[in-house]
Amino acid sequence: MRPPAIERMGYYPTDEPVVEIIRTYLKPPSERGRLFDPCAGEGKAASYLGNTLNCETWGVELSPERAGKAQNVMDKVFQAPWQACVLSDESISWLYLNPPYEFDRFEGQKRLEWDFLKTTSSKLMRGGLLTYIIPQKILGMIEVARLLAGHYEAITVYRFPDGLYEKFKQVVVLAYKRKLYQLPTDKEILSLQSLASTELEPIHSAVEPIYELLPAPLRGANGKPVVFKRTDWEPEEVVEATKEVGVHKTSDWLDLIHPTRGLAQLSQPVMPLKKGHIAMLMASGMMGTVKLIDEEGKPMLIKGRVIKVVEKTEQPDAKEADTVVETYKDRFVTTVAVLKQDGIQVIQDVKGLSEFMKVYGEKIAAHVLETYKPIYNLDPTANEIAALDRLGTQRKALPGQERAGLLPAQRHAAAALARSIRKNGVANCQAEMGTGKTTISTGVIELLDAYPAIVLCPPHLVPKWIREIEEVIPGAYAREIRRIGRNSDEVYDVNDVREFLDQYKAAYDTAQKKGGSKPKWVAVVAHTSAKFGAGWQPAVITRKARDPLTGKIVDACACSGCGKVVMVEKDGFVVPVTDASELAEKRQFCHNRIPGWELDADGRTKLDANGDSVWGTRPCGTPLFEFNGARRHSISEYITKHAKGSFKLLIADEVHQFKSKSSDRGVAFHQLVTAVKWTLTLTGTFFGGKSTSIFWLLHRLNHGVRRDFAFHDEKRWARLYGVLETTRRRRRNEDADEDGVYTGNRRYRNQAKEQPGVSPAIVSRLLDTTIFLSLKDLNLALPSYKEEVVALDMLDDQGQQYHSMDSGLKQLAIQSSRYLSTWLQWTLARPNSAFRDEVVVVDEVDDGDGKTVRKVPLMELPAINPNGHKWLPKENWLADFCKVEKQQGRKVLVYVRQTGTRDIQDRVMMPLQANGLRVSILSGNVDPRKREEWIAKRVNTIDVLICNPRLVETGLDLVQFSTVVFFEIEYSLYTLWQSVRRVWRLGQTQPVKAIFSVYSSAMEATALALMGKKMKAAQLVYGDEVGGAIVPEEEGDFLTQLARDVLEGAKLSDLQTLFADDLQVSHNPMGSLTTPSAMIIPGPKVMTWDDWVSQKTVVVRRTRRKEEVPEGQMGLGI
Repeated sequence: MRPPAIERMGYYPTDEPVVEIIRTYLKPPSERGRLFDPCAGEGKAASYLGNTLNCETWGVELSPERAGKAQNVMDKVFQAPWQACVLSDESISWLYLNPPYEFDRFEGQKRLEWDFLKTTSSKLMRGGLLTYIIPQKILGMIEVARLLAGHYEAITVYRFPDGLYEKFKQVVVLAYKRKLYQLPTDKEILSLQSLASTELEPIHSAVEPIYELLPAPLRGANGKPVVFKRTDWEPEEVVEATKEVGVHKTSDWLDLIHPTRGLAQLSQPVMPLKKGHIAMLMASGMMGTVKLIDEEGKPMLIKGRVIKVVEKTEQPDAKEADTVVETYKDRFVTTVAVLKQDGIQVIQDVKGLSEFMKVYGEKIAAHVLETYKPIYNLDPTANEIAALDRLGTQRKALPGQERAGLLPAQRHAAAALARSIRKNGVANCQAEMGTGKTTISTGVIELLDAYPAIVLCPPHLVPKWIREIEEVIPGAYAREIRRIGRNSDEVYDVNDVREFLDQYKAAYDTAQKKGGSKPKWVAVVAHTSAKFGAGWQPAVITRKARDPLTGKIVDACACSGCGKVVMVEKDGFVVPVTDASELAEKRQFCHNRIPGWELDADGRTKLDANGDSVWGTRPCGTPLFEFNGARRHSISEYITKHAKGSFKLLIADEVHQFKSKSSDRGVAFHQLVTAVKWTLTLTGTFFGGKSTSIFWLLHRLNHGVRRDFAFHDEKRWARLYGVLETTRRRRRNEDADEDGVYTGNRRYRNQAKEQPGVSPAIVSRLLDTTIFLSLKDLNLALPSYKEEVVALDMLDDQGQQYHSMDSGLKQLAIQSSRYLSTWLQWTLARPNSAFRDEVVVVDEVDDGDGKTVRKVPLMELPAINPNGHKWLPKENWLADFCKVEKQQGRKVLVYVRQTGTRDIQDRVMMPLQANGLRVSILSGNVDPRKREEWIAKRVNTIDVLICNPRLVETGLDLVQFSTVVFFEIEYSLYTLWQSVRRVWRLGQTQPVKAIFSVYSSAMEATALALMGKKMKAAQLVYGDEVGGAIVPEEEGDFLTQLARDVLEGAKLSDLQTLFADDLQVSHNPMGSLTTPSAMIIPGPKVMTWDDWVSQKTVVVRRTRRKEEVPEGQMGLGI
């Protein structure tokens, strides 16, 4: 920029004589108009024209000094760069544009005259007036000429009068904006361009007005409210705004001033604390200063604390060389200080804390027991002992158990939970799979005499609950409550709830009259029945659509309201629904986007800063179901309204499935909690890696959480207990150029996202109502458990095809984030489906509106010829492995992920059968309630069972199998761990093996290595390991981190939904997937899990610099 331009910052005000002449060309509007000047300067021109032509005046000015003057004479002016302001489209009637005459040095050297015209033209209403003042040579730019010719009509161009034109050779362009855009012809464009070198007429005062101004529009484009605001603020303006709206009184502000304000203080745990929980309380500082006596009899003081620091990293943007990406990530720093007479010891790592707890753990535990007296201190009363002695005596004793009945640990757990319920009204049991949560629950029912009780569980567990209740509790009766209403062929309503309660009351009255024992009745409800009424059928129309997997045209189900095809996710692929029966499982609504008033996260109409509704797009919302003549009602809603207090105790099994903020299941669970006297929850995975994974559960259950947090306070909860990561993108040297001139390029800050990791202080929200039970607490000797990774090489042509596909899709993903899902899906799936012909299909997107135009084939993937071998390497290995297992008398459970539209189960079965093995496939068509029976009928006649791990992740006992093979890696950590524990649990008599097979050079190998690192996330809540007190530094959710590592920093969308990975992880050091194990079988590239995780390289982005900034600086705006 030339020195005069630097001084003026591109500011060339319109000469006053020219402004006066322009006024003569214009006729005032019939009602008040609206003039907008995005380069307002001191506001003289806009103010004069507005006052004389009946227009309100809005403007933007970069210079603080000039903006201050403009604010005194114009109606509304922001001191900001135009790019930092928001103005509704088609919201002004007059665009007065005298832009800077210079290049933009930060946007590829484009002319600012062109850039301002392009970015402001959409703000002018149709039929509105453009006044464009520029150097004459700018008309020669094809971009300017094309835009003017296409968007404007009645164009006239005059040069400045003699004596003024010579200075900057400026011209005045006057034009109306067209009603509809018209594609300009080459002749029209060249005609305008020629004016750049034509001798133009000087502008003179008009005898009569030529252009008529329009009144200001009441609303913008598509009926949207008119909004004019800035998006960045100076510190002084922020302070003023906070005072005006009272921000300093909000929870966010108070949390910033008092960071520990929302933290709870533990008063009384349910049971004596485990060593891990003690370490967490001590490390978090919640125990205060602990005074003990060391090994030499001298006093010592122990004090812990956890502080949150924010780490800042910088790295260049992968796409834009002049852009820097700044990442601000929370990190918990744990410090335990030990003061002795001979000095101070500072502990900051897991190893140091573990060694310290080994030496002083018992003394600290004694101190804790004195300070935090548990509700139940392993001291059952005589009545509790008598009640528990009666349970389960008719069942078969477990291996290692002297007599039938509840195990000692199960008795203690039941007594502790019952006491917690009496005190707090609620208790939570987090127990490892196989510890007997159902049996423990029956003990709680009996101890509380909580009849009638109601159990809420997954549908396939209903028969198991009924069977176990009647087996364990003498004289108990359990039945399922299925519906309220009538079918289309029924004359009268069926009300299972009312019938159950009436029959219970009759049995109770009879027992009272005859002096018999009180009836022990329990109702069992599947959460699918509780959350909504049945009696509905799909209501869709049929449309032709292209299947993205096969490329074929299919008859697909479409919404009768918007007409768009209904899409669902299968095996990570989004495909059209072709079978209407798939929509019959629950009442579904159309989620396709249509024009309409926008809705907020709670489904209410979204309002702008002025309180007006915002026009845009919203979910269609048309029901994809209709009433079929039957009438059904939600069981949970009915109990809440008509049977409140009738049930004494609610037992919610697999309660982590109700963790969502507003899902049908979550709402049904909340309704039942409010309708009963007491609540007991059961889960193997309370905590899911992120702090908010338990927020809404605790809010529904815990009075203390409801007292300290509103239902929508999940962000505040995450600030206190979780790990937030915020990303900023800015241009280099953002505030000034080499000459010291302020450029107006401002920092843009993305919305903060929560990452895995929690503060140890979160345990205080759990210990007062929750017990933690692990298998080793049962004191029964389980068989050994081992896991290995088998890394195989692909065939040459298989590998060549895979890497060619990977390279092509990866480049697409780097160029556009919309291809990330395609890239991940195919690179994770293709190695195991290479036996067949497939076509990679991608969306063709209209650049104008971003909508998908059609599905187009991208690349063909022909079937791989195994080069003379009959099977692919992994198939061959599986057959050999299963033969060895059969020889040792061991049955194998093979887990496969691709079981839907890309089903490979039949292919996996073929090499097994070819090697003389007996194989069955458990498909999703088997009724969940009958899966256990289905397996029992076949288990004695098969060697191998193939299925998707999601079919058996809850409630099934598969102890007949002793070997688990993950032919494909399951990308939900919760599902993976649950499916392993179907085999390794009480009742298993053989050593258990878990084998993870991967192709070493494929994406699945990288995914497996990352999963090994993620398995630490929820270890802390069990309390068995002190390592939970030292918070590990996590790297983000699983699939996002996978893509981030491979792409090395490409901009990512949220990828968690690709595979519905909830990141719910159940950990215990006994047999956890992070525990090393011995080699199982000889063979190439077979290694322990520990070796695999340590040897597999996971690429981590290199950062340019790293620094810590105080947490307080991140308090606002996250």
